[in-house]
Amino acid sequence: MTLHQPLQWHSCCIAIPWSDIILIITLNKHPLEKFMISVIEAHQILHENMPVPVTEIVGLADAHLRRLSDDIEAPESSPRYTNSAMDGFAVRWEDCSEASSDHPVCLKVIGESQAGIPFKGIITSSSAIRISTGAMLPEGADTIVRVEDTRENGENVEILSVKTKGQDVRYEGEEFKKGTRLFSKGMVLGARELALLAAVGQYTVPVYAPPKVAILVTGTELAPPDTTDIKSHQIRDSNSIMLAAAVRESGAHISSISHIKDSLEQTIEAVKNASMTGNRIILCSGGVSVGKHDHVKEAALTAGFKELFWKIRQKPGKPLFVCRLEGTLLFGLPGNPVSAFMCFINYVRPVLAELQGVESIHHSITAKTIKRVSNTGSRTNFIRVTVENKPNKLAVITEMTQQGSHMLSTIVHADGYIVLEPGQILEPESLVEVFLF
Repeated sequence: MTLHQPLQWHSCCIAIPWSDIILIITLNKHPLEKFMISVIEAHQILHENMPVPVTEIVGLADAHLRRLSDDIEAPESSPRYTNSAMDGFAVRWEDCSEASSDHPVCLKVIGESQAGIPFKGIITSSSAIRISTGAMLPEGADTIVRVEDTRENGENVEILSVKTKGQDVRYEGEEFKKGTRLFSKGMVLGARELALLAAVGQYTVPVYAPPKVAILVTGTELAPPDTTDIKSHQIRDSNSIMLAAAVRESGAHISSISHIKDSLEQTIEAVKNASMTGNRIILCSGGVSVGKHDHVKEAALTAGFKELFWKIRQKPGKPLFVCRLEGTLLFGLPGNPVSAFMCFINYVRPVLAELQGVESIHHSITAKTIKRVSNTGSRTNFIRVTVENKPNKLAVITEMTQQGSHMLSTIVHADGYIVLEPGQILEPESLVEVFLF
């Protein structure tokens, strides 16, 4: 799993490389933050508690866009047999090496080799075999003369030109030999790859099984997105739509999407059901903070899950809760849409990727700041930015003015985010890594 690597910090001080100076900045941390873990610690805990990826064997018809779980070696050579690259005549080089338009060589046509219907005899001195593109080269022949370099005359053919011995012959195994590695573990099978596998008779392939994911959205205040008579005290559920799309974009399979009211009993039942139906990941949205009606943590522990961590020194997404029951991980995502999305991007997506044999899924670029960007807080800050590409220059970024965790439009209009540690300052023209959405 590829992790973000923000600077580690201990106690109340952090060391920040900036220009060529090391600044030591003292931070005033909230008393409760001593119980939180760092972003790096959260990633490490997840890495240590990864479920084992599941693999399966599928036929080529079901293998499109699947990722190989093992190397594939060619079960046979390509081409499978020596054949003609052109329509023409199969000949012996020694019979017509001196042929020219002024002094053509006359050969007797004794048969034909078609694609799928080979000539079964042996070519002899001063004879030729009519041959089609892709047809097997007859025994005794070593050269192909193209149709346009010949002149037919009854049962004979005049050879007007032949340049080299072996001309237009495709030799068995010249593309690759049997046992050659065709694809490595981790390759995503597209149309081209599937065509090659079919061509060599590799009709089944080992692939990673898409992880099954259950989505549980909590909140009595939530109304379905298509509600037309929404009440004044309700909000439309956007998280189930967002998380479902994000899961699919990550290559995983959604087994169920459920809406749960803020009831401990309902939450326990939903978590138990999701944990017993083969899901590798359970995504809960909302109900993970410290409010009276936040039940996800208690419900998960009651259902038998073991807590891995709760609350991270990060913004947004502080109340992220993660636990495990055997081969299932449960992520308790914050209810605020931006927080839920950022936690998915930074923690859930890497897990889904690793379950499918992917080592790195973060797409990043190096860019420059236009204005000063700083993190004056005491938590790692994921700051949403816009990126402007410059011809033949480094891209430049601008911090979005609105960073609220409830403002969905900010992740729509942002191109990505940067990671700033507590007290870190980026002056104008500073280089920074931008993680793209």
